[in-house]
Amino acid sequence: MNERIFDLEAYACFSDEKAAVTEVVITQNSSIAVWAVRPGQEVEAHCHPDGQDTWFMLRGTLTYYLGNSQRQTLSVGQFAIADQGQVHGAINEGTEDAVFISIYSAPKIGYAKASA
Repeated sequence: MNERIFDLEAYACFSDEKAAVTEVVITQNSSIAVWAVRPGQEVEAHCHPDGQDTWFMLRGTLTYYLGNSQRQTLSVGQFAIADQGQVHGAINEGTEDAVFISIYSAPKIGYAKASA
């Protein structure tokens, strides 16, 4: 990997249809992506059977899914950690666009749908 410094806001690519994710870098140890979420859009509830997903808020506010119908507000400057197998996802219930960074770390990338 030659590039080591990234302007993450430059990777935020919004879609009018659904929350949009842009992969920034994938290595054998992690996957780093930028999510762009317009008001009303959702990152569906899911879990990763093989690793941890850490979200860092750059812009806006999201309602973060904790599983078991529990939710919590995630705002700029905060981060949330979903350990291996923990349900997570979010919806933008606000009026402003939201941008967050997802850092997924595991021996291999995995994904499984879950209910909020």
